[in-house]
Amino acid sequence: MFRSTVQALLARSPRSTWKLTLSACGSTNIGILCNRKRGFAMSANRSSQQPRVVVVTGCSSGIGLATANLLAKDREKRFIVYGSILGSLDEEQTFRETAGNALNDTLFPVRLDVTKDEDVEAAVAMVMEQQGRIDILVNNAGICTKKALETISMSDILRLYDINLFGYLRMMRAVLPIMKKQESGRIINMSSRNAIEGAPYMNIYTSSKFAIEGLSEETAVIGRFFNIWVSLIQPGGVISPIGDTMIANDLGGVGSKGISDHPDVHEIDRKLSMYRDHDLEWSKCPSMTAEDVAHVVLRAATDVKPHFRYQPQEAVAALAERRYRDPTGDEFIDYSADRLRPFYGKAGDK
Repeated sequence: MFRSTVQALLARSPRSTWKLTLSACGSTNIGILCNRKRGFAMSANRSSQQPRVVVVTGCSSGIGLATANLLAKDREKRFIVYGSILGSLDEEQTFRETAGNALNDTLFPVRLDVTKDEDVEAAVAMVMEQQGRIDILVNNAGICTKKALETISMSDILRLYDINLFGYLRMMRAVLPIMKKQESGRIINMSSRNAIEGAPYMNIYTSSKFAIEGLSEETAVIGRFFNIWVSLIQPGGVISPIGDTMIANDLGGVGSKGISDHPDVHEIDRKLSMYRDHDLEWSKCPSMTAEDVAHVVLRAATDVKPHFRYQPQEAVAALAERRYRDPTGDEFIDYSADRLRPFYGKAGDK
Protein backbone atom coordinates (compact mmCIF):
# COMPACT_ATOMS: atom_id res chain seq x y z
CA MET A 1 0.00 0.00 0.00
CA PHE A 2 2.77 2.40 1.00
CA ARG A 3 4.90 1.68 -2.05
CA SER A 4 1.97 1.95 -4.45
CA THR A 5 0.89 5.26 -2.87
CA VAL A 6 4.37 6.77 -3.12
CA GLN A 7 4.90 5.44 -6.66
CA ALA A 8 1.62 7.00 -7.76
CA LEU A 9 2.61 10.35 -6.27
CA LEU A 10 6.06 10.25 -7.83
CA ALA A 11 4.59 9.39 -11.22
CA ARG A 12 2.89 12.76 -11.44
CA SER A 13 4.30 15.18 -14.00
CA PRO A 14 7.52 16.64 -12.55
CA ARG A 15 6.95 19.98 -14.24
CA SER A 16 3.39 20.53 -13.23
CA THR A 17 2.20 23.39 -11.08
CA TRP A 18 -0.51 22.25 -8.73
CA LYS A 19 -2.29 23.22 -5.57
CA LEU A 20 -1.58 21.24 -2.41
CA THR A 21 -3.90 21.23 0.56
CA LEU A 22 -2.22 20.79 3.91
CA SER A 23 -4.04 19.57 6.96
CA ALA A 24 -2.80 18.25 10.26
CA CYS A 25 -4.57 17.42 13.48
CA GLY A 26 -7.81 19.11 12.49
CA SER A 27 -6.16 22.36 11.47
CA THR A 28 -7.59 24.75 8.92
CA ASN A 29 -6.57 23.78 5.37
CA ILE A 30 -3.92 25.93 3.77
CA GLY A 31 -3.45 26.14 -0.01
CA ILE A 32 0.12 26.33 -1.30
CA LEU A 33 1.25 26.61 -4.90
CA CYS A 34 4.40 24.62 -5.55
CA ASN A 35 6.29 24.34 -8.79
CA ARG A 36 7.78 20.82 -8.70
CA LYS A 37 10.90 20.59 -10.74
CA ARG A 38 12.80 17.34 -11.26
CA GLY A 39 16.34 17.40 -9.96
CA PHE A 40 16.00 20.88 -8.45
CA ALA A 41 19.39 21.52 -6.83
CA MET A 42 19.09 22.51 -3.20
CA SER A 43 21.17 25.64 -2.84
CA ALA A 44 21.04 28.94 -1.05
CA ASN A 45 19.35 30.39 -4.16
CA ARG A 46 16.24 28.24 -3.97
CA SER A 47 13.12 30.34 -4.42
CA SER A 48 11.23 31.37 -1.30
CA GLN A 49 8.05 30.36 -3.17
CA GLN A 50 9.30 26.80 -3.07
CA PRO A 51 10.14 25.99 0.55
CA ARG A 52 12.03 22.82 1.32
CA VAL A 53 9.99 20.06 2.87
CA VAL A 54 11.70 18.75 6.00
CA VAL A 55 10.97 15.72 8.18
CA VAL A 56 12.55 15.77 11.66
CA THR A 57 12.31 12.80 14.05
CA GLY A 58 12.34 12.96 17.83
CA CYS A 59 10.66 16.36 18.24
CA SER A 60 9.00 15.85 21.62
CA SER A 61 11.99 17.54 23.27
CA GLY A 62 15.70 18.33 23.00
CA ILE A 63 17.58 18.65 19.71
CA GLY A 64 14.67 17.52 17.56
CA LEU A 65 12.28 20.07 19.05
CA ALA A 66 14.86 22.86 18.77
CA THR A 67 15.64 21.94 15.15
CA ALA A 68 11.98 21.77 14.11
CA ASN A 69 11.29 25.18 15.63
CA LEU A 70 14.40 26.83 14.20
CA LEU A 71 13.65 25.67 10.66
CA ALA A 72 9.91 26.32 10.87
CA LYS A 73 10.48 29.86 12.14
CA ASP A 74 13.10 30.71 9.53
CA ARG A 75 12.75 34.39 8.62
CA GLU A 76 13.10 33.64 4.93
CA LYS A 77 10.33 30.98 5.09
CA ARG A 78 12.62 28.44 3.45
CA PHE A 79 11.15 25.37 5.16
CA ILE A 80 7.95 23.48 5.76
CA VAL A 81 8.66 21.16 8.68
CA TYR A 82 7.03 17.94 9.79
CA GLY A 83 8.14 17.13 13.34
CA SER A 84 7.57 13.66 14.77
CA ILE A 85 5.97 13.28 18.20
CA LEU A 86 5.04 10.13 20.12
CA GLY A 87 1.75 11.28 21.63
CA SER A 88 -1.19 13.24 20.35
CA LEU A 89 -0.81 17.00 19.96
CA ASP A 90 -2.94 17.47 23.09
CA GLU A 91 -0.46 15.32 25.03
CA GLU A 92 2.63 17.03 23.59
CA GLN A 93 2.40 20.27 25.55
CA THR A 94 6.03 21.32 24.99
CA PHE A 95 5.77 20.86 21.23
CA ARG A 96 2.49 22.77 21.12
CA GLU A 97 3.68 25.68 23.26
CA THR A 98 7.09 26.15 21.62
CA ALA A 99 5.63 25.99 18.11
CA GLY A 100 3.52 29.09 18.70
CA ASN A 101 2.24 30.69 15.50
CA ALA A 102 4.26 28.27 13.36
CA LEU A 103 1.97 25.40 14.38
CA ASN A 104 0.04 24.14 11.35
CA ASP A 105 1.54 26.97 9.29
CA THR A 106 5.16 25.95 8.74
CA LEU A 107 5.41 23.31 11.50
CA PHE A 108 3.18 20.26 11.38
CA PRO A 109 3.12 17.51 14.03
CA VAL A 110 3.36 13.91 12.86
CA ARG A 111 2.60 11.12 15.28
CA LEU A 112 5.45 8.70 14.60
CA ASP A 113 7.25 5.94 16.48
CA VAL A 114 10.41 5.17 14.50
CA THR A 115 10.42 1.59 15.83
CA LYS A 116 7.21 0.83 13.93
CA ASP A 117 7.34 0.18 10.20
CA GLU A 118 3.70 1.12 9.74
CA ASP A 119 4.21 4.50 11.46
CA VAL A 120 7.16 5.34 9.23
CA GLU A 121 5.32 4.31 6.07
CA ALA A 122 2.18 6.24 7.02
CA ALA A 123 4.10 9.40 7.96
CA VAL A 124 6.12 9.49 4.73
CA ALA A 125 3.03 8.75 2.63
CA MET A 126 1.16 11.59 4.37
CA VAL A 127 3.94 14.11 3.69
CA MET A 128 4.08 13.01 0.06
CA GLU A 129 0.31 13.31 -0.26
CA GLN A 130 0.37 16.84 1.14
CA GLN A 131 3.62 18.15 -0.35
CA GLY A 132 4.60 15.92 -3.26
CA ARG A 133 8.26 15.82 -2.21
CA ILE A 134 10.64 15.43 0.73
CA ASP A 135 13.78 17.53 0.52
CA ILE A 136 15.44 16.99 3.90
CA LEU A 137 15.35 14.22 6.49
CA VAL A 138 16.78 14.95 9.94
CA ASN A 139 17.21 11.67 11.83
CA ASN A 140 17.40 12.59 15.49
CA ALA A 141 15.26 10.27 17.65
CA GLY A 142 17.38 8.42 20.18
CA ILE A 143 17.99 7.17 23.72
CA CYS A 144 21.17 6.65 25.74
CA THR A 145 22.74 4.07 28.07
CA LYS A 146 25.57 4.37 30.61
CA LYS A 147 26.43 1.06 32.27
CA ALA A 148 29.06 -1.68 32.29
CA LEU A 149 28.31 -3.82 29.24
CA GLU A 150 27.65 -7.05 31.13
CA THR A 151 25.08 -5.36 33.39
CA ILE A 152 22.82 -4.16 30.56
CA SER A 153 19.89 -6.43 29.76
CA MET A 154 19.51 -7.73 26.21
CA SER A 155 16.02 -6.24 26.08
CA ASP A 156 17.46 -2.76 26.80
CA ILE A 157 20.20 -3.29 24.20
CA LEU A 158 17.69 -4.31 21.53
CA ARG A 159 15.42 -1.39 22.44
CA LEU A 160 18.25 1.11 21.99
CA TYR A 161 19.26 -0.35 18.63
CA ASP A 162 15.64 -0.34 17.48
CA ILE A 163 15.47 3.43 18.05
CA ASN A 164 19.02 4.67 17.47
CA LEU A 165 19.97 2.48 14.50
CA PHE A 166 16.95 0.76 12.99
CA GLY A 167 14.84 3.89 13.45
CA TYR A 168 17.33 5.79 11.28
CA LEU A 169 17.36 2.92 8.81
CA ARG A 170 13.59 2.83 8.53
CA MET A 171 13.41 6.55 7.80
CA MET A 172 16.25 6.45 5.27
CA ARG A 173 14.75 3.47 3.44
CA ALA A 174 11.45 5.31 3.22
CA VAL A 175 12.79 8.61 1.82
CA LEU A 176 15.65 7.43 -0.40
CA PRO A 177 13.42 6.26 -3.30
CA ILE A 178 11.70 9.65 -3.19
CA MET A 179 14.95 11.60 -3.18
CA LYS A 180 16.42 9.43 -5.94
CA LYS A 181 13.35 10.07 -8.09
CA GLN A 182 13.68 13.81 -7.39
CA GLU A 183 17.44 13.63 -7.96
CA SER A 184 17.86 15.89 -4.95
CA GLY A 185 17.73 15.65 -1.19
CA ARG A 186 19.59 15.86 2.09
CA ILE A 187 19.85 13.39 4.93
CA ILE A 188 21.18 14.79 8.19
CA ASN A 189 21.89 12.10 10.79
CA MET A 190 22.45 13.03 14.41
CA SER A 191 25.66 11.31 15.42
CA SER A 192 27.79 12.09 18.50
CA ARG A 193 31.30 12.64 19.80
CA ASN A 194 30.80 9.02 20.88
CA ALA A 195 31.12 8.06 17.22
CA ILE A 196 34.66 9.45 17.37
CA GLU A 197 35.73 7.67 20.53
CA GLY A 198 34.30 4.79 22.52
CA ALA A 199 33.63 6.77 25.70
CA PRO A 200 33.92 4.44 28.72
CA TYR A 201 30.63 2.80 29.76
CA MET A 202 28.73 4.40 26.86
CA ASN A 203 29.17 1.10 25.01
CA ILE A 204 25.76 0.37 23.44
CA TYR A 205 24.99 4.01 22.68
CA THR A 206 28.47 4.41 21.16
CA SER A 207 28.10 1.30 19.01
CA SER A 208 24.81 2.58 17.60
CA LYS A 209 26.48 5.85 16.60
CA PHE A 210 29.44 4.06 14.99
CA ALA A 211 26.92 2.03 12.98
CA ILE A 212 25.15 5.20 11.83
CA GLU A 213 28.49 6.63 10.68
CA GLY A 214 29.21 3.60 8.49
CA LEU A 215 25.68 3.58 7.06
CA SER A 216 25.88 7.32 6.37
CA GLU A 217 29.25 7.05 4.66
CA GLU A 218 28.04 4.44 2.17
CA THR A 219 24.84 6.38 1.52
CA ALA A 220 26.83 9.60 1.02
CA VAL A 221 28.99 8.03 -1.69
CA ILE A 222 26.03 6.65 -3.65
CA GLY A 223 24.08 9.84 -2.97
CA ARG A 224 26.54 11.99 -4.91
CA PHE A 225 25.22 10.39 -8.12
CA PHE A 226 21.68 11.48 -7.24
CA ASN A 227 22.44 14.96 -5.84
CA ILE A 228 21.65 13.58 -2.37
CA TRP A 229 23.92 14.96 0.34
CA VAL A 230 24.42 13.13 3.63
CA SER A 231 25.76 14.86 6.75
CA LEU A 232 26.56 13.75 10.28
CA ILE A 233 26.35 16.07 13.30
CA GLN A 234 28.77 15.08 16.08
CA PRO A 235 27.98 17.10 19.23
CA GLY A 236 29.65 16.54 22.56
CA GLY A 237 27.62 17.05 25.72
CA VAL A 238 24.20 18.59 25.09
CA ILE A 239 21.82 20.00 27.69
CA SER A 240 18.68 18.04 26.86
CA PRO A 241 16.20 15.61 28.46
CA ILE A 242 17.98 12.53 27.03
CA GLY A 243 19.78 12.08 30.37
CA ASP A 244 16.51 12.28 32.30
CA THR A 245 15.02 9.64 30.00
CA MET A 246 18.05 7.43 30.58
CA ILE A 247 17.65 7.67 34.36
CA ALA A 248 13.86 7.19 34.24
CA ASN A 249 14.29 3.97 32.25
CA ASP A 250 17.12 2.65 34.46
CA LEU A 251 19.61 2.84 31.59
CA GLY A 252 22.16 4.80 33.62
CA GLY A 253 22.46 7.35 36.39
CA VAL A 254 23.89 10.73 37.33
CA GLY A 255 27.68 10.71 37.16
CA SER A 256 29.02 7.27 38.06
CA LYS A 257 25.64 6.14 39.38
CA GLY A 258 24.19 3.23 37.44
CA ILE A 259 27.70 1.89 36.90
CA SER A 260 29.33 1.94 40.32
CA ASP A 261 26.21 1.07 42.31
CA HIS A 262 25.38 -2.11 40.36
CA PRO A 263 25.83 -5.11 42.69
CA ASP A 264 27.62 -7.22 40.07
CA VAL A 265 30.07 -4.63 38.78
CA HIS A 266 33.79 -5.35 39.17
CA GLU A 267 35.75 -3.20 41.61
CA ILE A 268 38.00 -1.88 38.84
CA ASP A 269 34.93 -0.78 36.88
CA ARG A 270 33.61 0.86 40.02
CA LYS A 271 36.78 2.91 40.29
CA LEU A 272 37.07 3.77 36.59
CA SER A 273 33.46 4.88 36.44
CA MET A 274 34.31 7.78 38.74
CA TYR A 275 35.48 9.69 35.69
CA ARG A 276 31.80 10.42 35.10
CA ASP A 277 31.83 12.51 38.30
CA HIS A 278 34.52 14.69 36.70
CA ASP A 279 33.06 14.79 33.20
CA LEU A 280 34.23 18.26 32.18
CA GLU A 281 37.75 17.55 33.39
CA TRP A 282 37.77 14.35 31.33
CA SER A 283 36.07 15.59 28.16
CA LYS A 284 37.42 19.17 28.06
CA CYS A 285 34.13 19.90 26.32
CA PRO A 286 31.51 22.15 27.96
CA SER A 287 27.95 21.14 27.19
CA MET A 288 26.03 23.10 24.58
CA THR A 289 22.31 23.72 24.28
CA ALA A 290 19.92 21.90 21.95
CA GLU A 291 19.43 25.24 20.17
CA ASP A 292 23.17 25.42 19.48
CA VAL A 293 23.04 22.02 17.81
CA ALA A 294 19.95 23.06 15.83
CA HIS A 295 21.95 25.92 14.27
CA VAL A 296 24.53 23.38 13.06
CA VAL A 297 21.71 21.33 11.51
CA LEU A 298 20.58 24.53 9.76
CA ARG A 299 24.08 24.90 8.30
CA ALA A 300 24.00 21.33 7.00
CA ALA A 301 20.56 22.00 5.51
CA THR A 302 21.59 25.20 3.71
CA ASP A 303 25.32 24.95 2.86
CA VAL A 304 25.65 24.81 -0.93
CA LYS A 305 28.05 21.88 -0.54
CA PRO A 306 27.46 20.51 2.96
CA HIS A 307 30.21 18.71 4.87
CA PHE A 308 29.93 15.02 5.59
CA ARG A 309 30.78 15.67 9.27
CA TYR A 310 30.08 18.70 11.45
CA GLN A 311 31.66 18.99 14.91
CA PRO A 312 29.83 21.77 16.80
CA GLN A 313 32.46 22.15 19.56
CA GLU A 314 36.18 22.85 19.25
CA ALA A 315 37.04 20.03 21.67
CA VAL A 316 35.15 17.54 19.49
CA ALA A 317 36.87 18.81 16.34
CA ALA A 318 40.25 18.37 18.06
CA LEU A 319 39.29 14.85 19.09
CA ALA A 320 38.31 14.02 15.50
CA GLU A 321 41.61 15.34 14.18
CA ARG A 322 43.50 13.10 16.60
CA ARG A 323 41.27 10.12 15.84
CA TYR A 324 41.64 10.10 12.09
CA ARG A 325 45.36 10.84 11.75
CA ASP A 326 46.58 7.35 12.76
CA PRO A 327 45.25 4.62 10.44
CA THR A 328 46.17 1.82 12.91
CA GLY A 329 44.06 3.34 15.69
CA ASP A 330 46.76 2.46 18.25
CA GLU A 331 47.67 6.03 19.13
CA PHE A 332 44.06 6.93 19.85
CA ILE A 333 43.43 3.92 22.11
CA ASP A 334 46.60 4.79 24.08
CA TYR A 335 45.49 8.41 24.31
CA SER A 336 42.01 7.44 25.55
CA ALA A 337 43.37 5.05 28.16
CA ASP A 338 45.87 7.66 29.40
CA ARG A 339 43.02 10.17 29.85
CA LEU A 340 40.99 7.70 31.87
CA ARG A 341 43.84 6.42 34.09
CA PRO A 342 43.92 9.39 36.55
CA PHE A 343 40.26 8.85 37.46
CA TYR A 344 41.02 5.33 38.65
CA GLY A 345 43.08 6.97 41.39
CA LYS A 346 40.32 9.43 42.21
CA ALA A 347 38.17 6.55 43.45
CA GLY A 348 40.04 6.76 46.73
CA ASP A 349 38.66 10.29 47.21
CA LYS A 350 35.14 8.98 47.54
